[in-house]
Amino acid sequence: MIESFKDISLFKDLNDNQLERLQEICYELKLNIGEIFIHEGRLEQRFFIIIDGSVEIIKKNGDRFYPLAKLSKGEIVGEMVLFENAARSASAKAIEPSTVLCFDLEKIKNDPNYLDIYAKFTSFFGEKISKRLRYTNEVTVEVLKERLAIGNFAVNIIAITTLYALSLQMLQKLKSYMSNSTLVTIIVLIMFCYFIISMMLKSGYPLKTFGITIENWRKLVIESILYTIPLLVIIMLLKYIVITFNPKLHHLPLFDPMSIFKTSADISLKVYFAALFGYIIFVPIQELIVRSGIQSALQKFLTGSKTKTMWSSIILSNILFAGGHSHISAGFALSVFIPGIFWGWLFAKQNSLIGVSVSHILIGVWGAFIIGFENIF
Repeated sequence: MIESFKDISLFKDLNDNQLERLQEICYELKLNIGEIFIHEGRLEQRFFIIIDGSVEIIKKNGDRFYPLAKLSKGEIVGEMVLFENAARSASAKAIEPSTVLCFDLEKIKNDPNYLDIYAKFTSFFGEKISKRLRYTNEVTVEVLKERLAIGNFAVNIIAITTLYALSLQMLQKLKSYMSNSTLVTIIVLIMFCYFIISMMLKSGYPLKTFGITIENWRKLVIESILYTIPLLVIIMLLKYIVITFNPKLHHLPLFDPMSIFKTSADISLKVYFAALFGYIIFVPIQELIVRSGIQSALQKFLTGSKTKTMWSSIILSNILFAGGHSHISAGFALSVFIPGIFWGWLFAKQNSLIGVSVSHILIGVWGAFIIGFENIF
């Protein structure tokens, strides 16, 4: 075992005699996956050196454990007991079958025969902790800068979304004064895209962070289609149930592509395909605002577990966006919110605008332009 000690940085300055004495107060501990060998809150006088495998430092908060760091072969665990007689501030568990050496620090500190070793340990750990504190300070500053940047980004995106909602409302009113407001709508959308992408670029994060990437696009498209097909069936079944069990709607067909027109006199294939094309173009812009803008920013800014921040950002971003459409109607706002939860989950899973845009287009085209879901409201 002495020869293996010489490969460990802590023991490099120890002579053979010191290593032999140290061997007398240590023992080897075999750990299974998930086995906790340092317990938060316990008062112990032991430290460990990883001989094989790897361990994770975890901190308990309520009923959950949060990972703080991963340590591997040759690294030291629990050395703070050398400087303080206090309860453990965190736990340590094996994340794979591991072997650690356990040292009785109480023996080293209190036995005069180990005072020379104790002095060298104090010097080694003092220097190591000093470097760690310096690194921690640097990381803390960077984290604070990052949170400030993403916080500013989130505020700006919410402001942009509010302006976006007001613009939609103005465009609704503009239709009564102009024969064709399509050009104005396109200009407004392009402006919002420009502002949002500009803010993303200024945030310091790569565009990939916001889901703007074509990486693995084929796989994402296929995956999003497979996830979306059950929802298309559900939409069709819902309309079938409504028109079957509501006597006032018995006259409606299951498939009604022309339901986007208020009266039969308004029906025009040219307008139908223009609206269809406009919708397909409009969807990625919506997703850019809601997913890449609001949801991504909130997910980075909110604190807590990964699952909690993910769902909080999904729900909050959809509430904000649905609220921006409430001026049209409560039913329309609700129709934006419900599928938005699914699209938010899909975006969080794939971290790409491609899959969620494809799903949004499929559901929107199926519901509005083929099934004709609007005519049941």
